[in-house]
Amino acid sequence: MTELEQVEFKSYYIAIFNVNYLFQGINQSLFAVIIPIYLIQFIGVLDASKLAFMGSIIGLPWIFKIFYGILGDKFGLKKIGRRRPWIIGMVSFSGLLWMILGLNNTINSENAISVFTIMGLLIFLGVAWGDTIIDGLMLDITPKEKLGRVSGFNWGLRSVGAVAGGPLFALLVVTGVLNVPMLFILIGILTILCSFLTVLIKEPKSYPEAKIGKHLKEMFNNKRDWKAYGFSLFAALIDSVGVLFVSIFILIQMGLLSSSGTSLSLPSDDLEIYLVNGYLTMIIAIGVVIGAILGGQIADRITRKISVYLAYIITTIALFLMMAPLEWHILLIFSSFVGIAIGWRHSSYAAVVTEISKQHPEMSSTYYSMCNAFANLGSIVGMSLTGIILTATASYLIVFLFLAIGGNIGLLAFLMIKREDYEHKAIKE
Repeated sequence: MTELEQVEFKSYYIAIFNVNYLFQGINQSLFAVIIPIYLIQFIGVLDASKLAFMGSIIGLPWIFKIFYGILGDKFGLKKIGRRRPWIIGMVSFSGLLWMILGLNNTINSENAISVFTIMGLLIFLGVAWGDTIIDGLMLDITPKEKLGRVSGFNWGLRSVGAVAGGPLFALLVVTGVLNVPMLFILIGILTILCSFLTVLIKEPKSYPEAKIGKHLKEMFNNKRDWKAYGFSLFAALIDSVGVLFVSIFILIQMGLLSSSGTSLSLPSDDLEIYLVNGYLTMIIAIGVVIGAILGGQIADRITRKISVYLAYIITTIALFLMMAPLEWHILLIFSSFVGIAIGWRHSSYAAVVTEISKQHPEMSSTYYSMCNAFANLGSIVGMSLTGIILTATASYLIVFLFLAIGGNIGLLAFLMIKREDYEHKAIKE
């Protein structure tokens, strides 16, 4: 037994993981809640398809998580640890960029889209890199029987970040406590501070030796892992689209956003839309938290297979409900089911993939990042397809139909994976 397996898992480690995932969610929430409205306010008229394609570009760093995983598995600082230097360095890099975005002379109406696209790409490079390494730290020290709950709760706290980034930050902007640039600076400072909490986690002093060529080859020369990659790819096809376009669709139904084809504009200069959009995101994100926690609990306490099945059933029903010709306040209730579906899907996916990652102890972070890279590729493909469909049809209902049908491809991929590869109870037996 290696020392890696002997590290005692402290209960407060979960809180440290949670706060880091929380700020990952906050970083993402600013691009989902604050920045779209900020751009419309800056530019005047903004094509909705540009939001989708901007989301595709800034999501690119998540595709390359395998490279961050390799570096995190192979290199570190002897006295500080293998994981912590990467987490602190890359997350602090993102925080610094947020602070630069808050400078008054950074953005104007001519360069707003370009600046947010480039800076968003770099910010998410740091966030994705830090996320990859903290995933590896979680895999290093979390017992198998707690993986579903810990990963599910982490995902839930990431969504709490979306909750905080919605109504809280929007309220600060609307009431004049902070303007948007000051908000960027605040988020940058807090992002840097939360990364330093990882110094309180005891890392293993020794790890199984990572032989990059040998162990990478092992990740690609068997059917089990390719099935897991396929499941990862299609499981995330609709996740990034859900929060963004559900909230935009409801704002249109409420009359707070004007829509002509794919073009979006503000009927007035009232900043109250920030707050309303924040509340919409909050409702969806609360659903995500509930779904993530329930999905993780069922995955660990019952079976992971049942948790995955339930995730896809809830997703399909929720998206078809959004297509119903109902008043916006009824659709608002249904949007919480979309959130539950997204959270449940991710926690059940994470429970499956983290278990398989344990079968690559030398490079568990790299393997998990490989799966998440496929998942993020699937998310970008879903966002790009949504942009194409919306441009071609100018119909949000057709977008929801695509999501409802296309989202179930992941279930077909999951059915190809053997039960003993992902059920921890079956592995023990």
